[in-house]
Amino acid sequence: MSEIGKNTLEKLRKLSAFLENEHGITLARAVSVNPSKMEDILSGKEDPSRSVLVKIAAYFFIPVEILTDDSKELPPLDKLEIDADLLSIQRNDLENDIEKQKQKHFFSRNWRMIGYRKRVKLVLSILLISVPLVAYIFFCASEVAFERFDDVRKYHIGSDGLPYDKYDPIQQKYYDDLSGTSKANNPDAYYVEVTVGAVLEKIKNISPSTSSYETRMQLYFKFDKDEFLNMFRHYARNVLADQIIDDYYAESEESRPVGTIEFESWLDEHGAYFEEWVESHDHEYYPGETPSNVLTDKETMFVLGNGEFVPDSLGSIKELEEVQYYDENGNLRTLCYQKIRFNGAFEKGFDSVRYPLDSVQFKMYILPTMDADYVRYVPDTATDSDGVRVSGFTPYFGITSGYRLIHDTDKVDNFTLRINYYADTNDDPAVHFDDSVRTQLEIIVRANRAGVSLFLQAFINLFSVVIWIIIAFYSQSYTGEDSVGMLGTGLFGVISSMLVGLSMVSDAGIFSLITMINIFTLSVIMIMTYQAIAAKRAQVRKDKVLIAYNGIKLRVLFILLTLCTIAMFVVIPAIAYMWRV
Repeated sequence: MSEIGKNTLEKLRKLSAFLENEHGITLARAVSVNPSKMEDILSGKEDPSRSVLVKIAAYFFIPVEILTDDSKELPPLDKLEIDADLLSIQRNDLENDIEKQKQKHFFSRNWRMIGYRKRVKLVLSILLISVPLVAYIFFCASEVAFERFDDVRKYHIGSDGLPYDKYDPIQQKYYDDLSGTSKANNPDAYYVEVTVGAVLEKIKNISPSTSSYETRMQLYFKFDKDEFLNMFRHYARNVLADQIIDDYYAESEESRPVGTIEFESWLDEHGAYFEEWVESHDHEYYPGETPSNVLTDKETMFVLGNGEFVPDSLGSIKELEEVQYYDENGNLRTLCYQKIRFNGAFEKGFDSVRYPLDSVQFKMYILPTMDADYVRYVPDTATDSDGVRVSGFTPYFGITSGYRLIHDTDKVDNFTLRINYYADTNDDPAVHFDDSVRTQLEIIVRANRAGVSLFLQAFINLFSVVIWIIIAFYSQSYTGEDSVGMLGTGLFGVISSMLVGLSMVSDAGIFSLITMINIFTLSVIMIMTYQAIAAKRAQVRKDKVLIAYNGIKLRVLFILLTLCTIAMFVVIPAIAYMWRV
């Protein structure tokens, strides 16, 4: 105790007793020192530090030497000066502690004030509000989570060329049945495999007012000429028999007999004509054949499964090219290559209800006109010498209406080619499928909105409205203030946000994320309006039981709505957004 006198402790005790007796506060509170520390100092267990002594001296407006120097006495206690404002604030601590204890035991104290029937009514009333609200939030979360899971699943498949069959039991049946008739299992199979690739030039006309978008694209087809001729021979016998017989009699001087002509009998006699007809007409059925300005009567040998050709848009980029090569057995083969360009109007079928936080999938389906007994598509997954896939986008590719391609990652591609199976039958495909199955090339392009300002405007407005209502709930619940007047501002805010959100609905799907939040916000306003009016009615009537009833209800709902708001505005959007893309 080198810096303090022998009488310092006695002086501190006098000052402490003076504060408690005359002003009702402790010395520890007066100088803002830990109560247990001050207790140790006053009991003599611990020496006061220089800083503590300075604080005590300053509080009473005396020099610190009066406390540390034994030769100096304390002035008369009734002559000590204390800051009246500071003392008043510190005296309120006791009142604050009392109020804090009242708030701490608010539920138990008010619960004892209401009777049994009121308690039952209170519990049922809270459940009536909370259960539907929580159920709605779980429903929205499940919708968003399922859509995200489904999209991620779709993103993963196809990137390695795997068909749909591993994920869809119906597709699996088609895959198994067609595999059973493959050339590996049946050497006598006569279908031709056509390698198909796509190169996209532009996606445009993505208008919210229409149900389709337009794609400018190129398709190329590669196939073996001898295999195609072999297939076409069977196709001609099974499908084109009547046409061949009609052509024969139209070209010869013979008149066609009246009645039905049995093709096999006719073929026995006119086999040479049949072979000549097949070899002279097979190119008309090549998979890349399309009409032109010169040959307007030609057939287009593929169709768009979910759209239609834009009139007068078909054109050939490269004339039929034939390349000869020797296969692994040393046989001379001829590879045919066709490439065409066209515009297609495809149905708009965006996957996600979370627009525009999630990526959009533009899907295009290409099918051969001949079924899988004759032509089977195979997606081209080849890459060039630089490792860039041949199918994909032109260097000048672009998407209009504010979209941009997602970034390619090891898990998600912005461009996917895959094959699935299309059953052109009226029967239930899960139960039956026949020879009318066709392989279907599916082209998927994935993009995000380049700008989300419209969505963010609605989102931030709605979030602000809900925070405003939560503040109103707090004021009503904890301070007893009338919050009815705050509801008008909240209602105006949600209406303006709804108008912004409605401008996106036609391009999003009716139950988008913005719609989910709109419904939640309206529900919060309705709950708050009812509870604020009920609380105000209880205050006007000065019914203490009803005031206690509404007090418990308001606080429970305040906690519930705060948690629900965090879920709707933080958790669900976090689930929805594809962070990696």
